[in-house]
Amino acid sequence: MEEKTTYARSGLTEALWKLLAEKKINDISISELCETAGLSRLSFYRNYTSKEEILKQYLSRATSAFLKNTSVNFRTTPKKEFIIQLINHMEQHREIILILIRNDLSYLLKEAFDEAFSRSIGIYHDPYRCYVASGAYFNLVYYWFLDGCRETPEELAEMDLRI
Repeated sequence: MEEKTTYARSGLTEALWKLLAEKKINDISISELCETAGLSRLSFYRNYTSKEEILKQYLSRATSAFLKNTSVNFRTTPKKEFIIQLINHMEQHREIILILIRNDLSYLLKEAFDEAFSRSIGIYHDPYRCYVASGAYFNLVYYWFLDGCRETPEELAEMDLRI
């Protein structure tokens, strides 16, 4: 059963990204999504409650993989190193992030940042600092994409980004 679930989720995720490259999320029906994925509507409803949930799960997995594979932490990793690793990670997902921005779905990326940074609250018992950092780093990434990703990660890290 788990293999079928993984297959369905993977297919629906790939199909949704493909469709989002061409049209807005509100213009994509569940039927069209399932047809593109080669799955039934029942497969969608067994796994998700909305199209946005597909995107949230994708972003959550990507964020978890980044944190696991890099061992970065906004509190303990030097700021320049953190920015370089974060921007490199975001650059690897350039197409996905641009699709989110074009489709007015960047709030989902912001939620992924909040979720990742809030994991530190239990360690540091400092929710304000965690959410301030989340907002600051999200906005750094967001503006960098809006501005055409002109600076290298190293150039961004060298900027005096004090608030």
